[in-house]
Amino acid sequence: MAGAGTATPTRGRRELNLKWALVRRIVAVGLLCVVGATAVVMNNVAVEARRRNDEIAETVEKQLQLQLFRINTALDRADRFPDWEAVISHPLRSGQCVILVQADRGRTNSNCVGIDERGLAPSWFTHAYRLLFLSQSNVERSLLHRGVEKGRIEVTTDPDAVTRQAWGELSRLIGLLTALVAVLCLLVFVVVGHALRPTGQILAGINRLADGDLSSRLPPFQLSELRRISEVFNEMAERLQTTTRERAELARKLVDAQERERTHIARELHDDVAQRLTALTFLARSIKDAVGAKDPDVSAESAELAAMASGAMRSLRDTLIHLRPPEIDDLGLEVSLQELVAEHNRRSGGRIAFTLRTDGDLDRLPAETAAHIYRIVQEGLTNAVRHAEARKVEVVLSRDPSGEVHLTVTDDGRGATPGDLRRPGTGFGLIGMRERVLALSGRMTAEAGPANGLRLRISLPTALETRAVP
Repeated sequence: MAGAGTATPTRGRRELNLKWALVRRIVAVGLLCVVGATAVVMNNVAVEARRRNDEIAETVEKQLQLQLFRINTALDRADRFPDWEAVISHPLRSGQCVILVQADRGRTNSNCVGIDERGLAPSWFTHAYRLLFLSQSNVERSLLHRGVEKGRIEVTTDPDAVTRQAWGELSRLIGLLTALVAVLCLLVFVVVGHALRPTGQILAGINRLADGDLSSRLPPFQLSELRRISEVFNEMAERLQTTTRERAELARKLVDAQERERTHIARELHDDVAQRLTALTFLARSIKDAVGAKDPDVSAESAELAAMASGAMRSLRDTLIHLRPPEIDDLGLEVSLQELVAEHNRRSGGRIAFTLRTDGDLDRLPAETAAHIYRIVQEGLTNAVRHAEARKVEVVLSRDPSGEVHLTVTDDGRGATPGDLRRPGTGFGLIGMRERVLALSGRMTAEAGPANGLRLRISLPTALETRAVP
């Protein structure tokens, strides 16, 4: 981005993957379907077991009623009741039992079929199935003939047989549903992934824009909704790029005008006020020499006046250096920065250690660009002295072969949060530095230093040219 700002804590970007989101939802729906189908199948098996028991009980009742009718009509003998061979001729299912408890004789007739040992169900499934579904599967019927109870018919099914049947059907159903969900997920992943492929381009464009690439644009898409997103994104990026370009141009004009005004003021002070102070110093010394010992009072006042003029000259010289360091024009940026760092070391008296490291060809930078870089370093050092409470401040300035300039100012002070750096009135605003970086179409970030201090990173583009302000 052609601008500057403070860095915020790095946030990992979550990948936008609608395919997996849809697959997860399909799996969740599939699990609900499996649970529902499981309940239905287990209930149906239990209902079917009761239906078969009821059917067998009804058939046996009819067979015995027919035999009792034959006995009453003398077509059969009473001692042959019940004709159990005729009853057991009806096929029974695995684990099914038919029992006749005679009322008058107290005898019991029964017929049972063994359990098919295939498809053994787990014990937990057996207990749960018996508890939930097999409480009412057995059937009892009273055998009545002409209003007299002749016995009681009981038809039961061994719970293990029903449980094994339910487990077998459930296993087949779960296998089928699992395969169906897997195929459906695969189809969704492929088809939806193909349909949503443009979202990857949209996400990449958003990430490039977030990283400061305002030239990022999205292509037109076939899907109308995505095409509209592309249009809005491109319009927003274009407006943001235009606004940033205009703001950078305005900032450049302002700081360039400020530098020219500083240069003008420095020149005027040097050409006018400095010369007047020099003349005043010589005049005071001339008066002192002329009066000499004749008038000690006048001689002392002349010496004091000369001292005051010399002090004012030194103060003026410091002001001129602050307004426009002469080394930038005469000796270049690198020497000016060395003098700046040396001056800070002299002022600190050993309390703070300032160091400067440079690399690359820095003296071929345009004069205005060099002045901006000097001011950025100057404000960075001043900020570290006033607010960081640091013991060490390091300045690293380099220019790579492509011409891009990199500057870091690192201190080991108390540091600052991103909120401190943005909050006005705290001294951490770094407004002047940001405006100068913006004027040079550069980037500035503030982050935690290696010793819990503050590190300013500044990158200036390769096309650093002196531009005239209209």
